[in-house]
Amino acid sequence: MGYVDNNLMDGERVIATAHIHPIVLVGPVIVTLICLIGGPLVILGLIWLAIVYWLYSSAEFAVTNRRIIAKWGVITRHSVEMNLDKVEGIKINQGIIGSKLGYGTLILNGTGGSHESFPNIANPMAFRQKILEHSTQDLKE
Repeated sequence: MGYVDNNLMDGERVIATAHIHPIVLVGPVIVTLICLIGGPLVILGLIWLAIVYWLYSSAEFAVTNRRIIAKWGVITRHSVEMNLDKVEGIKINQGIIGSKLGYGTLILNGTGGSHESFPNIANPMAFRQKILEHSTQDLKE
């Protein structure tokens, strides 16, 4: 985890990580395979597959003992850092396929009306559970 590790504060440690689900690669793979049959468009299919894989592999999502950190994008980087005590609610959107294959969109609602959406997260329920466990940890103590 390059971005997350490089942005940890003193005394902060990573509790859980999440990744984008590999389902995002299915479309480009299918198009590339179709292009293989179709001839010269195979180069475009391979370029698209490489770009999607690059974006897929560069995304980072983590829960630390203090905050949620997320980064995705390569040319244009989008990063989110939200203190755990500022999380007011977490919503997960999953379609039928997403619930069967274990991916969905995680939406964080923060104080002040902020909303952050993380699409195609693998196992969003487990990631939400880690956020909830650590955002309420102060209440338990």
